[in-house]
Amino acid sequence: MKHTYKLIALFIFLVNALAKSQELLKLEDVIKLTIENNFDVQIAKNNIQVAKNNNNIGLVGGGQSTGGTVSGGSTGMLPQISISAGSPQNPLGVGQTITTLKYSNPALNVNSQKLTSTSYAPSIVGTWYFFDGLKMFATKKKLNRNEELSNLNYRLTVENTMLASLTAYYQMISIQQFIKSLKLSLILAEDQKKLADQKLKSGTGSNVDVLQTQIDYNNIQVQIIQQQNLLNDQRITLNNLLKRSPDVDFTVPDTIIMQTKPEYQVALDNTDKNNSSILISQKNIEVDELGLKEYKANRMPKIGVTGNYSFQRTTNDIGLVRLNQNYGFNAGFIFSWTLLNNLTTHTAIKNQLVQLSSDNFRLEAAKLQQKSNLYQAFLSFTNNLNIIDIEKKSVQLASQNLNIAALRFKQGLSNYIEYRTVEQSYEDAQFRLSQAAFNTKLSELNYLKAQGLLVH
Repeated sequence: MKHTYKLIALFIFLVNALAKSQELLKLEDVIKLTIENNFDVQIAKNNIQVAKNNNNIGLVGGGQSTGGTVSGGSTGMLPQISISAGSPQNPLGVGQTITTLKYSNPALNVNSQKLTSTSYAPSIVGTWYFFDGLKMFATKKKLNRNEELSNLNYRLTVENTMLASLTAYYQMISIQQFIKSLKLSLILAEDQKKLADQKLKSGTGSNVDVLQTQIDYNNIQVQIIQQQNLLNDQRITLNNLLKRSPDVDFTVPDTIIMQTKPEYQVALDNTDKNNSSILISQKNIEVDELGLKEYKANRMPKIGVTGNYSFQRTTNDIGLVRLNQNYGFNAGFIFSWTLLNNLTTHTAIKNQLVQLSSDNFRLEAAKLQQKSNLYQAFLSFTNNLNIIDIEKKSVQLASQNLNIAALRFKQGLSNYIEYRTVEQSYEDAQFRLSQAAFNTKLSELNYLKAQGLLVH
């Protein structure tokens, strides 16, 4: 047994030395890299920037046909100013005409005479509808809500991505713990294999025990390789979520620590106030209500001001009018009121009311779903904490039982089959403990996510 303990101590030393030689990925590193590097998070961040770009008074249009959508137009918080100079019918520039005229008196004939003319007609026009049934103000508020909505969608994306990253992270810790226990079992199996061989040589053992110890030793090696494959899969998954090369090697801490305690009533209040899915549904209703105001504003008249300044100059080589020049300005009020537009506005309002009703149903469904998620996570978290306590005690008992079985086998008081049964029980207890720790942490993460507290 002293020899076995020395081997175990050596194994622990080697494991610690190997861990120090690799990158240790800490929890704060996972959180930081997920927020900074993940593709989905970066796309959601870009969507926030688009919403910010759209949220300006220059894009607040109030045309009758916009139906509450963001579009530039002659109505809105800013006037529309345009400059024009020429058109396809009246181009700006120089023209030349070749004229041939024949009369009864040949002396009056004109043969291929080139006539040059110039035409200039620039103008500047400004129009601003300062009243559009208050639609422009509803649109600006709607743009504010859309920006807030993009922030909430970003937050939800971060939460979902963070949950995926942390799931892979804690799964690695769980697998790594089990691998460590399997390697300890491998050392014990090596020790038992040598002991069985010594007994056979001394005439107190059997060849069956020698063969069986070798088989069990090989089985433990296979289990380690299988768990290592699972560990590699989770490492690759986590590297992908963190936007790192799949071959980046790293290790994780040895233990899974629970950071909260299950308290249902407090968690329920937090869910109502902070859950991202619920907040998004509430924000969608606010957007719908502002969209309804936009549609109703289309029933109102529009009042604005307009002004223009134009200059026109035309010259000809021949003709009665050799020079025609006009310039000046106009300014005044404009008024328009669409009294009937094939019931387009009326239909849009009715559809918007239906959309508002549907989004209210979606809000109620989101509240019910998220509260169900919270309660499920709460029960799972509570039960898994109890399971951890039981499994810790089972590991302690299995470890004590294994020491007794090893001593009995060495003293010849039992056969190897009895020892292996006890050793298998120890391995099972270690595996259940590592899985219980992971399951508890996963339920805690879902418990925090339902409250909107996974990402602060």
